[in-house]
Amino acid sequence: MRVRPWAQAVLTAVALAGCSTPSNPKASSSAKAEAATRITQLYTTTPEVPRGEKGTVCYGVENAKKVWLSPPRRELTASLTRCVEVEPSGKTTYTLTAEGADGKTVSQELTLGAGAARVHIVNVDISAAEVPAGGLVRICYTADNAAAVTIEPGHFRATERYACKVDQPQKTTTYVVRATGAGGDTDEEKVMIKVTGGR
Repeated sequence: MRVRPWAQAVLTAVALAGCSTPSNPKASSSAKAEAATRITQLYTTTPEVPRGEKGTVCYGVENAKKVWLSPPRRELTASLTRCVEVEPSGKTTYTLTAEGADGKTVSQELTLGAGAARVHIVNVDISAAEVPAGGLVRICYTADNAAAVTIEPGHFRATERYACKVDQPQKTTTYVVRATGAGGDTDEEKVMIKVTGGR
């Protein structure tokens, strides 16, 4: 049987189409494996950390095999979003490093400052919880990191870590011990002295 010229052309085109080279799946997977390692975010919610307290560093990475934060070096999870606690001693610059499967690394830095330690009233002691009207009572305090301590009523003020105020209440009185830090932060405690036979 003779094959007409136009039919021969159609058969040739079909044959060529069937022999076309398929896409290479290995090349596609290789491109994915070589995706660049990235640090997508690095920030803090506590830019100023009172001395002795902990701050927060938050980060996110992509295509990372290993992640660490320094100083000191601390291994972290390769996560899209995560926060960890840090305890800076003074102004500290932290470096976040992410390493990819190819061994290449990327880094970013974040600086946290350490401010004055927060004021804290350790304790307040009283010589008696109940006294007769006009009886002597002693209110003593211990406070850390205080620039000044007041006890009201009575206009008492001191700057020592430990001090006492002596008073003679005529009626049941609630004394307020308030400590103020160098940065303006405050801490306070209240104690009540019950007066018997008073007004």
